[in-house]
Amino acid sequence: MLQRVSLGFFFAAALIPSVVVKAQSTPNIAAVFSARKVSAGTYTNDFFGLTLTPAKAHFTQGGFVSAQAHRARLVDAQSDAKDETRYEIAVLADARSIYPPTLTAEQYVRSVRHQMESQGAQTIQQEQPVKISGVSFVGAIVETAAQNGQAAHYLGIYSTLLNGYVLSVQPEATSEDNVKKIILTMVRFKLSTH
Repeated sequence: MLQRVSLGFFFAAALIPSVVVKAQSTPNIAAVFSARKVSAGTYTNDFFGLTLTPAKAHFTQGGFVSAQAHRARLVDAQSDAKDETRYEIAVLADARSIYPPTLTAEQYVRSVRHQMESQGAQTIQQEQPVKISGVSFVGAIVETAAQNGQAAHYLGIYSTLLNGYVLSVQPEATSEDNVKKIILTMVRFKLSTH
């Protein structure tokens, strides 16, 4: 199993001054979390128009809501592989209203990347735009050092501002190429937004 480093997005808030402005039309994080369905190896979230179909994997019980912090880990999945093809993927959401109104996806990803660097990760790819199933994201990739007999691995940090939230998809794999393959083949969006 890959070491969990995808909590970095929770630390991003510490690096970005908060301004709390309640958006009237944005549902609370509990409602966003509840807009999910898991069936036949596929996760869907109708609020974001998101479908996650992890290949040869299972969903974990890692999803949770922090209503007070306006954040949620919407879903986690882990591959069943024990070799170099193993991976994990998490989908996370932060209410946009907990950040300054001028926050961009690039600033958000950069702050998460810097937090990961402060924990020993090395940047492999700095922030750059990427389309994921037609939706504009900003992505970066870091490499974490080998620990406890496990090989180093790579974490992708991909975020977008969508429907009043910072939506992040974080694939973690044994190579940079696998991170990119996961994000482009397992994540799909319906392009209608709220």
